Amino acid sequence: MPKVFIGMTAYNGERFIKEAIDSLLNQSYSDFILFISDDASTDHTAEICLEYAKKDKRVVYKKQENNIGMFPNFKFVIGEADAAYFMWAAQDDLWDREYIQTCVDIIEKRNVDVAMTVVADVDSYGRNKRELKDMAILSGSPGIIQVTKYVLQPEVLGKCNLMYAFFKTEVIKKVWEIYPMRKEWGTDYHFVLAIISRFSVYIDDRVFFKKRLGGTTSPDALKEDKPDTVKRSVIKNPKNHMFPFGRFGQYFRGHMEALLGTPYRPLTALLLYLRLPRAFYIHAKERDIKKFLKKIFR
Repeated sequence: MPKVFIGMTAYNGERFIKEAIDSLLNQSYSDFILFISDDASTDHTAEICLEYAKKDKRVVYKKQENNIGMFPNFKFVIGEADAAYFMWAAQDDLWDREYIQTCVDIIEKRNVDVAMTVVADVDSYGRNKRELKDMAILSGSPGIIQVTKYVLQPEVLGKCNLMYAFFKTEVIKKVWEIYPMRKEWGTDYHFVLAIISRFSVYIDDRVFFKKRLGGTTSPDALKEDKPDTVKRSVIKNPKNHMFPFGRFGQYFRGHMEALLGTPYRPLTALLLYLRLPRAFYIHAKERDIKKFLKKIFR
């Protein structure tokens, strides 16, 4: 059996899926299976994937009879995994040639449960717009310090990308039992909190993983890309880029669910409420604070 199971979830991914598959098949580490679950695509995704499956025995292609949705598809590929290690792969991302080897070495030499490298946000041409170096501070063992670092880190710094890390297979299956992702704002942050609070994580500070902007969360992010110009993303004050004030209740409940059975719920509740005034200020400022306050107190 291959040592690594890569579960790629796909839906109408014809624009970028060839690049994604190529970057995986060209890895220096080759002992893996790439299992592609196509969520009933209506474009040329099926033809592209079937062609790869014919050429490379490591590629297995499965097309769902009906569209089951993003998160059921994530669950589906976990259920198919029977290797020692597991990683999800998005249909439009890119991985450096040494990514998988690096993650295998981290888990086996550092004896941790979850491995990753720093992520770069890239445009439609695969060019770096922003390197998420702050992710590296989330390396550590579960405990008060680890949970505090995670909850206080501004959401814009990329911590939710840890859902695409490299896992021991039994770990990812356990995390999904604790907090199954669903279609609601913040579900990826809650899922990562379930990881951080229970399992050891190490994030290499090299940028070996490129996360394509766009997709379902920001479909317009690639519209202004130009072949001769890279538009860099600069976040001047990360603390002002956080969870939306109007989503706080949902965000809070998700954090509490992710921490069920751990001793960290009171601490996390306190930390979230300490962040809430800033969320309110940002919310009010964006809507003209004077008009906003008049509306509240009239």
